[in-house]
Amino acid sequence: MSDLELRDRLVSAITLLNIPGVGIVRYHRLTKAFGDPASVLSSSIGQLETVPGISRAISGAIKKQQDTDKARELAGRIVQLGWSVLFPSDPDYPKTLLSIRDHPPILFRIGEPMKDDEKLVAIVGTRRCTEKGRLFTFDLARSLAQAEVTVVSGMAEGIDSAAHAGALEASGKTVAVWGCSLEIVYPPSNKSLAESIKNNGAVYSEYLPGTTPDRTTFPERNRIISGMVEAVVVVEAGQKSGALITAQRALDHGRELFAVPGSPHSRSSQGTNNLIKAGAKLTTRIDDIFDELPRLKGEVLVKKFRALPDMTETERNIVSFFSEGTQQLDQLANSAGMPVSELMEFLLALELKGVVKELSGKRFMLSEEFA
Repeated sequence: MSDLELRDRLVSAITLLNIPGVGIVRYHRLTKAFGDPASVLSSSIGQLETVPGISRAISGAIKKQQDTDKARELAGRIVQLGWSVLFPSDPDYPKTLLSIRDHPPILFRIGEPMKDDEKLVAIVGTRRCTEKGRLFTFDLARSLAQAEVTVVSGMAEGIDSAAHAGALEASGKTVAVWGCSLEIVYPPSNKSLAESIKNNGAVYSEYLPGTTPDRTTFPERNRIISGMVEAVVVVEAGQKSGALITAQRALDHGRELFAVPGSPHSRSSQGTNNLIKAGAKLTTRIDDIFDELPRLKGEVLVKKFRALPDMTETERNIVSFFSEGTQQLDQLANSAGMPVSELMEFLLALELKGVVKELSGKRFMLSEEFA
């Protein structure tokens, strides 16, 4: 794609995203209905209103509040900065992210693209970590990197920084997802770490140039971290830690959730201990992760269904998706191409037949005897 073509594509996408009331979910609905942002912007109010969730007020805003001058300025700045620009239809867009409902309409990257078969695990936790927590994180990340697992985190102080540093120590790959635009390093004290990550992995952000970090960008960033990986490990987190947002989004996305236990007297362990009480897998060593996800250490397990009961064609089709492992409800509905309400009826029937079972966080898996 030439710089001119990229600029034109960015202008349409940025214009649509910046219209008040549109947001990410409505953006996806509109572009799915009309094909691309440019077609959305040129559609009539009547046509726009046919899309679910698009009211007359939002349709009117789309027609009357198109700030293309600002979009052109931002698009030109992005091209000038030389960032890799990823749209959901692009081959370099992280495939795992596409399974989450609010995946970024535009993703920016500095560094290496991801491979389709890349193994990714997030390690997150509090900025105000203990020395024991920092050392555990460093060692865990180093061990994961030695097993050719890419370590993902948010490059915040504390646990996040230790996770990136541990992976780099093993000459492994690590990925950082930022809560600000890519020309701003935050925290500034991590400037050297940021350069190392860019040279030995990648940095991603969904934010346009000039976006500084604030109390809203970090929770938004966390959904990308959890959506990008197969599993999330929370090392230390207080009761109000942002890492708990990542943990909740991991469950929402159908990802495996691990938590490291700590002293009940430690504030930095209150959140992780509560996660374990709620069903997160207790983790004290790398094998706890590998036992749950053998693919991460190179063991590819092929599901072999044996002695399955009689099933309808639709039920067999649903069961086939479990060859990839545990499935989150919304993700499974999207794969099966049916409404959640209809899918739930089939899942209930499969539960009664003993074929699948429900887990926490609206997740489902094959019963052990059929896995």
